[in-house]
Amino acid sequence: MTGAAALVVASTLHLAARGADDRQAPKTEAVLRTQLQLSDSDLSALRQGRAIVKTLPAQMNREMITAGAVRIHGASMPRFIEEFKALEGFRTSQFVKQLQKFSDPPRLSDLDSLTVEPEDIDALRGCRVDSCDVQLAAADIERFAREIDWRAPDAARRAAALYKSVLFGYLTSYRGGGRDRLVHYRDREDGVQLSAEIAALQDASPSVLDLAPAFHTYLRQYPAADARGTESFFYWSKEAFGFKPVVGLNHVALHTDEASGRVLIVTTQIYASHYIQGTVAINLLMPDQAAGQEPGFYWLYLNRSRVGRLGGLLGAISRPIVQRRARSGLTKSLTQTKQRFEAGRR
Repeated sequence: MTGAAALVVASTLHLAARGADDRQAPKTEAVLRTQLQLSDSDLSALRQGRAIVKTLPAQMNREMITAGAVRIHGASMPRFIEEFKALEGFRTSQFVKQLQKFSDPPRLSDLDSLTVEPEDIDALRGCRVDSCDVQLAAADIERFAREIDWRAPDAARRAAALYKSVLFGYLTSYRGGGRDRLVHYRDREDGVQLSAEIAALQDASPSVLDLAPAFHTYLRQYPAADARGTESFFYWSKEAFGFKPVVGLNHVALHTDEASGRVLIVTTQIYASHYIQGTVAINLLMPDQAAGQEPGFYWLYLNRSRVGRLGGLLGAISRPIVQRRARSGLTKSLTQTKQRFEAGRR
């Protein structure tokens, strides 16, 4: 999900001679097979243009992994990248209610159009440390009790403005110190240290990020790491998830590998208002010119999320619903994107 500076991708997207591409094909298929845990029939379906989507097994109960891939015919990979940077696909998603890229550098006013849900305002009114229906740090929970006169006629407006200021503070902190500076949620007793959650998700193994060790280091060490070959930007969103909309702050990093033509786009969620206790989404674009096939590229998507407050009977009911919606949404996205890009090729 992104916006705007022009990225020079011509050299990245150069396709080598057919003989060289044929030698690369097994590596591409090995990546797909390993990351998506594909059977021979799955791989055959991918080659034929079908989208494959799965919920992959996770190592802990609160983690959900949704993955999928599709092959897109034609030379539209540069256009895919530019549309991704402009957040085009996300604006048409049935799950995205609001979305905006931050300026470079970000400004508090970039959050002006965010509509804070009335039920979130009501939740903030009653928030206490270890008992709050919005995920926030302890110090920020206390600010809503201390700084807002909830009896005043404009309390809702002031609370919304303070919430946006808090969000901007989280973004500023992350941009200054990376994942070690991420918020410690204290909406429930003991809370969740988001830095530990993101570190575990980014460093999970095996990973698509193993294909680009320097880029993996960049994500771990942001903002101190070498940024050559990488473009970053930030956006906020409000998306349907679970039983209420989730406000999120996100960091997108895009890395190109000139040798292979592969492009990695990683979205790290650095804040979520409800449910989600860490998300890392990886898009991998792989040029493909295998013998017997029209030139094109594979789009592989993998999302690892850790989800809280879906435990007990409610969790047992809602978790399969969330997983099914994630698979359905990804299948629709892969299929519609493929159709749109192939219909517009020249």
